[in-house]
Amino acid sequence: SECTAGTSGGGMYMWNSGDIALERASFVRCTSGVQAALFLAAIDRLALTNSQFVDSVASKAPAALFFTSSVATSDSLLRNTTFFGNSAPGNITILAASPLTWDCPLGSWMPNVGQIIGDLSGCNRLCAEGNYGSASNHFTSDCSGPCWLGHFCPKGSILPQKCPAGTHMPNKRAANISDCFLCAPGQYQPESGQEECLPCAAGSFSPDVGSAACEACPKGGVCEDAGAASRLVWQPCPAGSFNPKRGSSSSAACELCPIGTASAAPGAVSSETCEPCEPGHFAATPGLSKCERCEPGTTSGVGSSACSECAAGTYAANPGQG
Repeated sequence: SECTAGTSGGGMYMWNSGDIALERASFVRCTSGVQAALFLAAIDRLALTNSQFVDSVASKAPAALFFTSSVATSDSLLRNTTFFGNSAPGNITILAASPLTWDCPLGSWMPNVGQIIGDLSGCNRLCAEGNYGSASNHFTSDCSGPCWLGHFCPKGSILPQKCPAGTHMPNKRAANISDCFLCAPGQYQPESGQEECLPCAAGSFSPDVGSAACEACPKGGVCEDAGAASRLVWQPCPAGSFNPKRGSSSSAACELCPIGTASAAPGAVSSETCEPCEPGHFAATPGLSKCERCEPGTTSGVGSSACSECAAGTYAANPGQG
């Protein structure tokens, strides 16, 4: 603290040295006639941790730290160190001519060479939006790399976040949840973090955007087309049949009214619509929309599947006579 030098290194000057480790060093109000409160040239490696540079002044940039290494490594380290109120031309605080790795919080980065301007406490740069930073030694804004498919990464992300169900993200580098694409009508996505949406299966439909599930086709009919966006694809079961189940995709799901009955209503949802044939009528096959009339000279009872000849001593002069 309160150190002065007429040349570089107002607080400490080292040239052509081996490894240097500084823990809890304090360079406060140091004045340098040339460069930097801490001037380190052609040393091997630097470990600078838990230290501070405050209100130091240099006549040439940088104000606080000048660093070059004589070895071709990038394992010099700067951790948890504060730079505040230092002054030099251009407001340049640090000049690293050799790689100087910062131990940064996850989701942030610092350049490892070149000039650093102004006040800072540790790493002061967040990973760029659309990227994430899962390590502590990033030295470009891309950090660990682009956000994953199906995910989004706001500025300063540690890990990608999943796009929610009902959406998808087919591209990398999505920055916000609003970038996640909503599934189109006729599609759905039940899971988060997905690249694509899925078409609704036959027997279902999705009329809205952003669906996490498709709606089952109504009772009484079928939806044969996949990827349906409207219940208008629903086709009613024909008269003479019924379907009590939802989500049917084939006309085979329509059950036929049994023999002796008929149903005139298409789209029936229950066998209760299959009404027994009236006397004088019959239904010999299943799936009829109306019962047939007995021929003259024959008759039938309720719910008959065939007509029989009139009993001796009786007659039926008209068709359908009971």
